[in-house]
Amino acid sequence: MGQPAAPLMLLLLLLLRPAAPCFNVQPDSSTELNFTKRSRQCAELDWGHFQRQTRLWLSHNSIGALSPSSRVGPDLEELDLSYNQLQELPAAFLSQAWGLRNLQLQHNQLRALPAGFFTNATALESLRLEGNPLPVVPRTAFQASLRFLAVPCRCNVVGSILAHCACSQPNCTVLHCHCFTSHHDFLNATDFYAQECQGSVPLVAGLVGAASGVAVLVVVTAVVCYRRRKTAAAAATGTGWGKRESTTAHGQPRYISRAAEVGTAAAAAAPDYENVFVSPCTAPAATRGWTPGWQEERYSPQGPVDDDYFLESDAGCGDQPIYANTQRPIEDNIYIIPNQ
Repeated sequence: MGQPAAPLMLLLLLLLRPAAPCFNVQPDSSTELNFTKRSRQCAELDWGHFQRQTRLWLSHNSIGALSPSSRVGPDLEELDLSYNQLQELPAAFLSQAWGLRNLQLQHNQLRALPAGFFTNATALESLRLEGNPLPVVPRTAFQASLRFLAVPCRCNVVGSILAHCACSQPNCTVLHCHCFTSHHDFLNATDFYAQECQGSVPLVAGLVGAASGVAVLVVVTAVVCYRRRKTAAAAATGTGWGKRESTTAHGQPRYISRAAEVGTAAAAAAPDYENVFVSPCTAPAATRGWTPGWQEERYSPQGPVDDDYFLESDAGCGDQPIYANTQRPIEDNIYIIPNQ
């Protein structure tokens, strides 16, 4: 039982053994160390070995991360971490970097830097950030001592630094802002933005305006179509203030104006009323030698004899009958003759 357990214990010890340091740093090493291209793979760099240095070059070492407790010492003046694989930096990495003048972080994989990352780097003169997928440069990077800044040639990044790249006060030192393209072309940041980015602003605004106009047009069209369909549906189903029934056998349309009762029992029981016609008497036009067609005998009455809903008036000539629907079919038709 004891022998099989021995290999397992050895494997466990190997796994728990601290990883070998990325660099062999002696306690009495120089204050200036150049470890460029000394490591092919460094998953996490232990910063505890670099507390005495004033200049430190660590580029091209495939460094993937820095230990979470990493802090730049107050005596460090120049630091080169370029051409590694850093995706982020500890938030307090520069919290004691009062003497740092030159910081090179170009060509890593930095996606963001904390807003207050450069707050205590008050002596910073040169900062290189090109070759990183950064969206913006933190405002704390623009110390009064900063003279040179390099960023990627992308409109969002360059746009975040333009306000700090111009001298607005007399006797001030102009900050030199540059950007690098993917082909390693060195460009002036202000010129790049004017040529590549400002022209896209009106284009984007125009596209947004056109899209808004199309949206409004679609909404208006939809509202018009909806109202037309609603009106057509109301006419077809008999809803609304009135409806026009289909033409009857004698060719005259019938009109009903009991909108409030459509579809109710009262509406079904109440009789409809036929078109109102004037009395078939001699009209003023007859004195001129002709008779209107609607006064001809064949048009009076203007419905079949057996049509029980047609109302015929006994009023004399010159009187205009008004037919009323009493809403109760058991009563006789009522003829109202004006002035009688």
